[in-house]
Amino acid sequence: MSSYEYYNFPIQLIKGFLDDSKKVLIDISHYCIYRVFIDNFEKYSGSFTGYQKACDDFGIEFKNVAAAYQNGKDLYEATISKSPMVGMTSEMYWDYMTNEKTDFEKVLLLGDLAFKSILGAKSYIKLDNKYWFSRMNGSAKSITKEELSPSLQRYLNEYQTKKIKNKLIADWGLSSYSRFNRGFYISYKMTLDDLAYHAEKIRKSTQDKKIKNDVKTAHEKAMERLAKEDL
Repeated sequence: MSSYEYYNFPIQLIKGFLDDSKKVLIDISHYCIYRVFIDNFEKYSGSFTGYQKACDDFGIEFKNVAAAYQNGKDLYEATISKSPMVGMTSEMYWDYMTNEKTDFEKVLLLGDLAFKSILGAKSYIKLDNKYWFSRMNGSAKSITKEELSPSLQRYLNEYQTKKIKNKLIADWGLSSYSRFNRGFYISYKMTLDDLAYHAEKIRKSTQDKKIKNDVKTAHEKAMERLAKEDL
């Protein structure tokens, strides 16, 4: 049984999940165990035997422990700098590792992880589908649709994105709000009512600032015209 309830890893590791989910999940386990081993170096005596103990603590037994260690080390060193982190429960990890999943179920996991990697510790955030799908593709930065993997590109349309969001709202604890504005707001901590309140408060503040700036600009233009008339 695992002593760790969460698998925390860089969002880059989900790249290629729709094409080979098992490989991606194995890479995630290699990364997570190596990171725990490094972060608790003294606890695990800094030895290969200690690494094996870390594997035991995760409830995982690798056929080739040395290869798992090296792959975890390589992944850790490749993503150690400024990588958006995300986590999934051990229960979720093993559900996807041991049970057959449809492509849509895999996309749901990607959508959930992408949202959480963007939110971080924030209660809510505003984003657009382009940024969301970039994270689903394992990219820290926003990329174009053409840069997405072909297996993910086919989900980047109004029908599919709405279907994914609605399922995450219904079964994965997501709140999402969008009304008369570009992009949408998301939260896993706030109710829809609270999320809508904050979104509309921001929109009102933005509108008020625009009106104030428009008045200021109009005043400046008027003064310029008056100055010219006095010449």
